[in-house]
Amino acid sequence: MPLTTRPLPAPPFWRLCSAVLLGLVSCAASGADVHLAPLYTRVSTADGGTLVEVAGGLYRQHRRAADDFLEWATLAPLYGIERQRNGDYVAEHPFLLGRTRHAAGESTSYLVPLYLGWRREEANGGFRSLSFVLPGIIVREKDAKTRVGWFPFWGHFEDILTFDSATFALWPLYVSNERTGRKSTHILWPFFGWTKGGGESSWHVFPLIAHAQWEDRYDRWYFLWPFFHWQHNYLGGGNEEPERAWWFFPFLGRKERGSYVSTTFLWPLFGFARDTRSGFWALDAPFPLVRLQRGPDGIVRTRFWPFYSHLEAEEQETTSFLWPVFSKRHEDNAVFERDGFYAIPFWQSWDKKEHATGETSRWRKLWPLMRYERAGEWRNGAFPELDPFFRNTLVPRHVTSFFYLWEWEDDPAFRRERSFLGLYRRESGRGEERRSLSGLWARRRYEVEGHTVRETSLLFGLLRWRSSDEDGFSMLAPAFPGPGWPPPADVGTPGESRTFF
Repeated sequence: MPLTTRPLPAPPFWRLCSAVLLGLVSCAASGADVHLAPLYTRVSTADGGTLVEVAGGLYRQHRRAADDFLEWATLAPLYGIERQRNGDYVAEHPFLLGRTRHAAGESTSYLVPLYLGWRREEANGGFRSLSFVLPGIIVREKDAKTRVGWFPFWGHFEDILTFDSATFALWPLYVSNERTGRKSTHILWPFFGWTKGGGESSWHVFPLIAHAQWEDRYDRWYFLWPFFHWQHNYLGGGNEEPERAWWFFPFLGRKERGSYVSTTFLWPLFGFARDTRSGFWALDAPFPLVRLQRGPDGIVRTRFWPFYSHLEAEEQETTSFLWPVFSKRHEDNAVFERDGFYAIPFWQSWDKKEHATGETSRWRKLWPLMRYERAGEWRNGAFPELDPFFRNTLVPRHVTSFFYLWEWEDDPAFRRERSFLGLYRRESGRGEERRSLSGLWARRRYEVEGHTVRETSLLFGLLRWRSSDEDGFSMLAPAFPGPGWPPPADVGTPGESRTFF
């Protein structure tokens, strides 16, 4: 009779399953650190907040731990917002070419090409606002009154843009506006129009003939626009010298004002200007490739584009070679002094010093390899840096930061580090140092009454222990999915993060 066999249980396997089930029951406490990058991360940051990261950093948000205040959030590349406690904020929609900014009681927003608007709070508690919305809808609110127009059919508005009032009907059939006592009317704009009041008397039959006259300011004519122009400007007298100008576009033009004379040939290619009284002179031959300029105002310009260009002005000196590739720039104004060198798009650098505080700062970018920034004792860096543009926060924040293999931030009060997709993190500050490698390993170090305490978490928080100089070794309860560290005892530090990781 053949023997039959029955498979024996595998005690090690069942014990492992039991341990896993026990770990699942022992979940991390609410608010504790969870590091499951690139899926989900929630960690206490070294500058006194809580960071949440989803999908390797495509979504991020940072809250101040003290009162759960949302400082910033990003959903790359669709949306980002930064908030201040006083109610100011900036919201960006980079993928949709949109932005909203609210500061000091005034808001401006746009969404290209659909919407443009602003809103301003008044001292009396009311507000003023103006909106342009496709398909041509214009909304104006002031003093609790709302006016709506639909361009090009009809609209009438008070205090809009730079006008005291503006009216249109079946644009361009009829347009009228008033500004500082002057009323302008247009029929079949821009062909027929006239202006009266406020010292101005003007009319035009475009493009045949036009005459514009403003008392004590100017007297101007044109015929067969844009070919023939004649102008007499600065007619107020006093210390002002009158100016006479005529123009046969684009062949020849001349302007005279006191000792200053300028002549233009084949505009804008060739021109020469000179002031015998001041010693100023400038030559374009042809513009914009060749320009030479000298004068007593301190401006010295020598340009042979794209090969060489040099400018000396009151507050800056700039030299470029093979524009726009190589350039060197020195600035010295009432606020700061800065020296920069650029080899676009591969290298960008500048060093800056604030006159009031003496604080120095530095910027370096070697595209597409790395970026480094310093301001006082604060430092920040990342690699690779795929943003080829001049220094900005929009592109790195919403596009290139997702591809960083390594980024870090250092301040006397804290140190922060992050690897690709957030798989490794370091937060050092608030009296603690925390390092973690997603799910596999985490280490927490802090001090209690002068004694160093180290806590370690392995395998999604299923295995955790503590060791200290005073109490020795002890096991900790599992905290799935780990590492399960509670928020630091210190609520914050004097430093504040300036990055978005």
